[in-house]
Amino acid sequence: MLKEKIMKMVFNHKMERYARMLKLEISRDDKSILLEVLPNGESNPIQITIGHYEILTGEKNGIRISHIRTSRQWMTELIQTLAPEHFIAFENVKLLKLIL
Repeated sequence: MLKEKIMKMVFNHKMERYARMLKLEISRDDKSILLEVLPNGESNPIQITIGHYEILTGEKNGIRISHIRTSRQWMTELIQTLAPEHFIAFENVKLLKLIL
């Protein structure tokens, strides 16, 4: 629970210009993440499911996310077309491993 709160704080700080995270659930067993995000200027939140994540260390440090779905069909289609897999650089991988 504390780990989710930390991730939520970090997300909300970095993304305050675009959206606010309302809910975060991390499944460490199947390496998936469920988010509920309220985009700025919108009245209805968006559900985002990251079907798989993988923490990478070595030459590239960060997290690779894939199998992304949203509660908005057009958004899911756009993601699947433009970026079905995405890498997010994260310098402090030890912290990332603790959280995820």
